[in-house]
Order: sequence, then C-alpha cells, then structure tokens
Amino acid sequence: MSKKTKIIFIFICLLAAFLRFYKVTEFPAGVNADEAAYAYNAYSLLKTGRDEHGESWPVHLKSFADYKPAGTTYILLPFIKILGLSETALRIPSALFGVISVIILFFFVKEIFGKEILALMASFFLAISPWHIHFSRGCWETNLATTFMLLGLFLFLKGVKNSKFWFLSVASFGLSMWIYHSPRVIIPFLAAFLFYSYRQKIFENKKRIIQLLIFGLIIILPLILSFLGPAGSARFSGVSVFSDIGPFWQVNRQRGEHDNPSSSSVRLLHNKVVAYGLKFSQNYFDHFDGVYLFILGDRIKRSNAPDVGEMFLFDILFLPLGFYFLFRKQPKGWFLPVVWLLVAPLPASLTFQTPNALRAHNMIIPLVIISSYGFYNLIVWFREKLTKKLLLAFYFFLVVIFSWNVAYFLHQYFVHYPKAYAEAWEYGIKDLVAFLTPIKDNYEKIYVTEKYDQPYIIFAFYMQYPPEKLQKEIVLTQRDKFGFSTVRDFDKFHFENIDWNVLVSKSNILVCGTDEEIPERAKIIKEILFKNGKPAFQCAKI
Repeated sequence: MSKKTKIIFIFICLLAAFLRFYKVTEFPAGVNADEAAYAYNAYSLLKTGRDEHGESWPVHLKSFADYKPAGTTYILLPFIKILGLSETALRIPSALFGVISVIILFFFVKEIFGKEILALMASFFLAISPWHIHFSRGCWETNLATTFMLLGLFLFLKGVKNSKFWFLSVASFGLSMWIYHSPRVIIPFLAAFLFYSYRQKIFENKKRIIQLLIFGLIIILPLILSFLGPAGSARFSGVSVFSDIGPFWQVNRQRGEHDNPSSSSVRLLHNKVVAYGLKFSQNYFDHFDGVYLFILGDRIKRSNAPDVGEMFLFDILFLPLGFYFLFRKQPKGWFLPVVWLLVAPLPASLTFQTPNALRAHNMIIPLVIISSYGFYNLIVWFREKLTKKLLLAFYFFLVVIFSWNVAYFLHQYFVHYPKAYAEAWEYGIKDLVAFLTPIKDNYEKIYVTEKYDQPYIIFAFYMQYPPEKLQKEIVLTQRDKFGFSTVRDFDKFHFENIDWNVLVSKSNILVCGTDEEIPERAKIIKEILFKNGKPAFQCAKI
C-alpha cells in the first residue's frame, strides 16, 4: 500500500467512525425493545449466568418468544462488564463493527480485483452508505452478522493461498450464524459457490477438507440442535411467508371461479405451491425495486430515515454501469459479488414483510462493490475521453452530487428522523422510568400502556432491575397472531393497553398511557413529550 493510499484509507476509516459514533447514544433517539433485550440479557448473564427467563447460557434467547440468536448478547458482555448496563455499552459494538466492515471491504475488494484505487472507492461508498450507517448506529444484530460474513469471504480468498485461513473463514461464517438468522440461509449458497469455483484448489488437500467440515460442524451443531426445538418452530411460524394466509385464500377464490373447482387441471393451476411460490418471487424482487433502493427505503419506520433510499441517488447511474463493466470485462473474482447479491434477499423473501432492509442488510456489500466498480470505470473512461478542463468540471460536478446526497441523508437522519419516527424507537420510556422509579412504592400498582412495543424489557434495562428478581417474576403471555409474547407484570408495573373505564374503579394506582388512552378529565401529574412536541405519555392518578 502506497503512502498516498494509506492516507486516503485512514481518512475513509475516520469518516466511517465519525458517521457511526457521533452522538450514537442520542441518534436513534430512544432504545427499542430488541436492543434492550440483547443488553439486559447480557447483564443478566453477567450477574447470574442465566438469561431473563432463567436459561443458562442459551444459544437462542427466548426473549419475547421470538428466540433471537444469542450471539449479539455474548458480544455485548465485555462492553457491559466494563461500561455497565447503558446506552453507550449497547450501541458502541455495532458502530465499531460498522467501521470494521469498511476496513475489511477495502482488503476484500483489493483481493478480488487487485486495484487499490477501486478498493478505496468501495470502502468510501460503504463509509457513507445510508443503509450501512443506519444499521451501524443501533444495536442491530444484522450489522454484526454482515461483518462476519464479509470477513469470512475475505478469509476464504486468503485461504486459496494459505489454507490455514480457511479455518478462520469457517469460524467467521459460523459466528455470523450465531448472531442472526439470515446468514443461515445465505452462507450455504455462498459456500457451495466457493466450493465449486475453487474445487481444484480445495481438493489438493482432502485431509484439510475433512478437518474443515468437522470444525464447521462443531461450531454450528449447537445452533442446529437448538433450532430443531422451540427456536425454529417459533421463528418459522412467526415471520414466515407461510404464516401469511393471503395466498391460501387466493387459491380458494381462484378455484371457486371455475365451473369444476375440484378438477385436476384447476388444482394443477391453483394450489398452495404455486401461490406461495409467486409470493416468494414477489418478495424477492421487491428488494430490487428502485423506489425502495433509491427513493424511499424501507417502509418500516425503525429501519429507515424518512424520505431516504437505502442507497444514494447517484447509485442509480453507477449500479447499471457496474453490472455492464463487470459482465463486459469479467475481472478475476468478478462473479462473487454478483452471486452474493443474488442470494442476499433470500432470507427476507421467506418472510411476509418485504422489502426488508433489516433482513436483507447484507445486500449493501455487493451493491456497494458493484456501484463502486461502475464509478471506477466511469472515471477511467472520462479520463481517456475528456480534456483536462472538462475532467476538472466533471470532478467538481461529482463533488457537488456526492456532497448533496450525503448532506441530505444526514439532515433527514439527525433532524427529521427523531421527530418523525419517535414512536418506532419508543422514545420517552427512559424519561418515564426516571419519573416512576423514585415514586413507584407510593402506589399499589402502576399501569403502563403497551402501545409501544414490549415496554417491560426497556423498563428493566433502564431500571437495571436485578436479574435474579426478574427471572422469578416474569411470565410470558400467550403468543399473538405473529407468534410473539410479552410480559404483563414485574415489580409494581403492569403493562397493557389502557382501558380507563376499567381502571377508574381502582384506587391508589398510577396510569401512564397515550393521550388517546387518558381522558381530558383525568388528573395528569406528568406528561412526557416526543421530540416533535406531541405527547408520548401522560400519567394520571386514580
């Protein structure tokens, strides 16, 4: 690496760090339930050796009956041990892994294409990526998993020259599976492609193949055993595309439109395999929709800043150019990012919410590589065709376009996001806990609305509630239609949607709900506002 390259690379890394660490505990504004669950369970394991439900060092966290992979919680352990149960300890690991991804991508692209300037461009594109920045700033397990997937691919390529790296590659792939569900679908496809592409090199040492298979099996065996139990069935029934009964009823409707609904030809044309196959295909191609990628992004408010695509507007030009030059020039290793891109949306396509920036987060890596390849070749072409003055004008135009895109995203993220989507991040619960904790013993019971997702775990997080007490007190409710459960009671708190007409007959209780749940006639003693000035909570005595 030349001195000039080192300076630029250091600048890119510092830029990536700034965009991920700057006020990371304040933006996103609020700690969501999944973040709190990972952190509190790490806290519980440190204090008692068991998670919130009393399970000893689990592979999957029972949590809200969604059975999250426990890898993220284990990564949080040293941070919470040093920094305590705090927003800082919660958010720093993901931001750190985001920067590490930028670093790894430089070496990965350099290994594939052999060009340092292209590697710099790719790492720069990832450093400023809205998709990647967003999922690096919260405690998102998908960001950690994507980093390990990228590391695994890089180490595999290094292993082509020195097979010892393949053990580290297998370990990285295994860790990504411990952290998130999506790699469990993607990695087998990538592994099959790598095995086929480098079969000649792999078969040079058959003993090494056996060692790697045994090593990989040791890593993922606990996952397999755990997933065969409640973890697998709960996840599959909760978010699977097959839990959507729409295609089922569509089949019945279409058959009913025929004179003979039971005929073999009708059954051949209209059946669940066809219906769900079409639904899966629709889900898959949703992730390549231009409005989603470049204009509006994910419709789930927690997953995207308002009016911002997952990628920048300039990628509309660079991505097609990237594909064009990749297929035209076919440089060494060119097909790897293409294959990765093709398999990346598969896990998200198996669920009923698409396009899904969270579950398809790993798409950003191949997209960035392909877009930067298009940008690189465009620069090369213009340098050959344009005069020096026109080239300078083109560079100035690029600086303006890049600056505007980045500035617009940052403006939307830091100014509008906390105000527009405050509910999605359960903003206000921290202030509510600070208000209620000193006075909770003054009341027989405190009723808290559950309009905001899983408030009990956020209360436990901010209260640093003793895990040994919580393990004895909490009981999960029956699963809802999405397969999730919650906790109604612990300590003095009861979490449920507020029915004022029922509660008004009780005495010596405090009710904390939304402004729709608390009537105007109520004696409100505390109001907590969202950043946009609207009420988040109103607390009234009865």
